[in-house]
Amino acid sequence: MKSFFTLFTLFCCSVLYAQDFPQTETDNIVNPVKANLVKFNPVPLAWGTGSLTYERKVVGRLVAGATVNYRPQSGAPFKSTLQKMFESDDNKDDASFDIDKLKYSNFSFAPEIKLYLGKKGAFHGFYIAAFAKIETTKIDYTYRFDELIFLGEDPNLPLTGKIKAFSGGIYFGAQWHLGKNIYLDWQIIGGNYGSANIDINASKNLSAEEQAELKDFAEDLKDSFDNIDYEINDKGIKLKGKMPWAGLRTGLSVAYRF
Repeated sequence: MKSFFTLFTLFCCSVLYAQDFPQTETDNIVNPVKANLVKFNPVPLAWGTGSLTYERKVVGRLVAGATVNYRPQSGAPFKSTLQKMFESDDNKDDASFDIDKLKYSNFSFAPEIKLYLGKKGAFHGFYIAAFAKIETTKIDYTYRFDELIFLGEDPNLPLTGKIKAFSGGIYFGAQWHLGKNIYLDWQIIGGNYGSANIDINASKNLSAEEQAELKDFAEDLKDSFDNIDYEINDKGIKLKGKMPWAGLRTGLSVAYRF
């Protein structure tokens, strides 16, 4: 992943220094020295996330920037749609996952470099961008472990934890000057891929029988994820490990140039 960003940066610099594409005369008149953009993307608001981006022209058609996303802890969006993913066709009551019991928050920081492809220069037309993404997700969920019911115990396990992920990717987009200092940025499509460290705990007094049942569950989980380790004792259960991490990059942002 590191080598990808290095090669992309070298490619951008070689293009920029090999041939200088000045901005159009009209753009120089409208924005003679305004090399900064701040953007607001309303699309993530659909799932409770705020998104702000800052960009600055570096040289020629090359722009550097960063995006910050923040979601305060709350319930999951689109609950009915997500819940159906965990239900069987025969019985809606047998889903092992209850979306109503999930709360989570998320913070991410994504630095990027962007190369505009048109002759108008930075902030105009189609572009390709490479980015890295660092994010932290905090989870609060009460898992119903039905096997404990047969032991006459409370089946609810209060899970809390964090998922820390690092990924990288590319995306394609286009930007238009709407008038004065206002721009419209369409992040058409893109994605990122990487890995995440998970650290999840359930603090609960457990009997020897409960620990045995949970150990069987943890072993099944370990079979599904190669890099998951667990620790079970009379104080609860801890899960740690790594897992693949991927995301989709898209949006429609309104930008102000200054």
